[in-house]
Amino acid sequence: MGAFVLAGTIQAPGAPLAVAPEGNSGLRCSSPRLVVEARQTGSPSIDVSFNGEDKARTFKLGSTFAIRFDAKSPAPDAIDWQIKDYAGTVVTSGALSLPGGSASAELQCSSNSSGYFAVFAQLKNSGATIPSEGSRPAGFASFGVLPDYSHIVPSAPPGPLDRRRFGLQGTNYLESGKCCDGNGLQPINELLGSSWVLDARHQGKTEPKHSGQYDPGTYPLDVGFKQGSLARIVTLNGIPPWASTAPTPTSIGSYPPKSFDAFQSYTALAGRDTESVRRRYIPNQQKNYYQITWEPDPGPPTHWVGSDSEFVSLYKAAWQGLHSTDPNAVVMGPATSGLSACGDWLKRLTPLGFTKYIDAVACHGYYTLGASSAKPPESAGLPEQMQVLRKTIATLLPPATRLFITETGIAYPMGSKYSSTYPTADVLMQHAEAVVRTHLIFLGEGADISFLFYSADYSYEVGFGLYFNLSMPDPNFGSPNISPKPAAMAVTAMTRLLGDSTTLGALKAMPGGAYGYSFLLPDGSHAVTALWAHNSSFDANVTFPFQVDMPGSSGTVVVLDAMGNPTAMQYADGRVRTTLSEMPIYVLSSNIRTLGPQLRTPEGYGTRP
Repeated sequence: MGAFVLAGTIQAPGAPLAVAPEGNSGLRCSSPRLVVEARQTGSPSIDVSFNGEDKARTFKLGSTFAIRFDAKSPAPDAIDWQIKDYAGTVVTSGALSLPGGSASAELQCSSNSSGYFAVFAQLKNSGATIPSEGSRPAGFASFGVLPDYSHIVPSAPPGPLDRRRFGLQGTNYLESGKCCDGNGLQPINELLGSSWVLDARHQGKTEPKHSGQYDPGTYPLDVGFKQGSLARIVTLNGIPPWASTAPTPTSIGSYPPKSFDAFQSYTALAGRDTESVRRRYIPNQQKNYYQITWEPDPGPPTHWVGSDSEFVSLYKAAWQGLHSTDPNAVVMGPATSGLSACGDWLKRLTPLGFTKYIDAVACHGYYTLGASSAKPPESAGLPEQMQVLRKTIATLLPPATRLFITETGIAYPMGSKYSSTYPTADVLMQHAEAVVRTHLIFLGEGADISFLFYSADYSYEVGFGLYFNLSMPDPNFGSPNISPKPAAMAVTAMTRLLGDSTTLGALKAMPGGAYGYSFLLPDGSHAVTALWAHNSSFDANVTFPFQVDMPGSSGTVVVLDAMGNPTAMQYADGRVRTTLSEMPIYVLSSNIRTLGPQLRTPEGYGTRP
């Protein structure tokens, strides 16, 4: 499957980077010790649980955690168990005889391999297996091990949160274990490597009944923001019925306010509150970001019902109100549901003055109706859509205008349903591949920030979560009981490499069906290049000699698989011979001069904060 490739001759400032050892000790587990309790009547059963440092069943590399089997069997039987990695390879297995009754067995485990793992278990004679739980099918329980690049990739120097490249929609109350109590933003963002979060301050939420309900000095702030590690985007879409021109309180769509002056006054309050929060809790965030509308294009229930001129008036009121009280305000829009619509709205509204009232562009990144793992981004033309959007932004807005993709989710194939046998392993793998490649294309084609959607599954749209929701449907959102999918662990590998990067551009000369994007790391001396291939059968296999150094040079490179595990590899004549598949690989190189001529820079993409 996919791999990361890192040039072994690279040096971090002041010291050489460590080269990965040959081989990897991988997942190690102790022999299980069986504890038999009372004789048991009733149906045979078996289940698996985890005990370790993280309640999301996602552990640090090298940490110790326990895997516990709990079985009930009226008659003698045996537990057959296996642990497989993301590629379906069995990494360890065993069998344990049961004399009959209630029994438990615990493995003490530690892993020097990062990635996604699944524990399969079955009672040999009765056939009982691990039951389905929430959105996770029957037969297995999953856990993840986070990658650690501290000895391979140069550490990022201190910088503002504004530079970070990944955001997340979704809350999970892992610390308290109860929805919706306490901190729902951490540790889920830390685990997934995301730093941007949306925070609703729209008038429909803060003043649902009448003007004056919103008191900026006392309005509650999510606990997770008070730690200062998350960048905040304030969303202001949603005008309450009493302040809206909607004909009835239940009218579908987004209507203009009754008074644009009153809306401007409200946004001035929100601006004062947001700047106060930034100064007090998030001083490492340089600017305050505001998204004014939410999917105003036709189709979504939030579609704009007013005229184009009224839409521009809404943004004018917001821009003037926010900038009157917040010296660091960045107003963003139009936040349409699709990329093509985003560019179309910019072009249509510019003659009416719209671009005078936005400081950055925000779009949702749905590249086709029903974006799913069965409709991956390449076949839907996502690279081309991004190129058109960047050209539109460069034409209509000032140089280096930032582009925020504030939502993009990838579902399972349309028409799917959760069941004890679905999703299959193939569906989970293709989902992971599509999720990671989508966000790589966004960043590679010039988006500054891209939001992952959604942290964990919910019942009425199938498969958007990066984690299984083991409590679904109660609760659908904010679940404290989750476990990783392959997508989650592939995302952690990507975000930890590119979270502080700057886009260099797309590789211009690629084999058919292959894709590549390069990113500059914050030390300014190293670049990461993401490479992959895709075909209609979801089994692409393309050989690509990638130039990492000057012709005639040779050396050793460090190769990491799709989940972040290193091995060693030789390159010759300046090229490393890679085999590209559906899962991206990443190449770390230090010869930026060699890399530059191979790249096409995104149009209008500029210097980051």
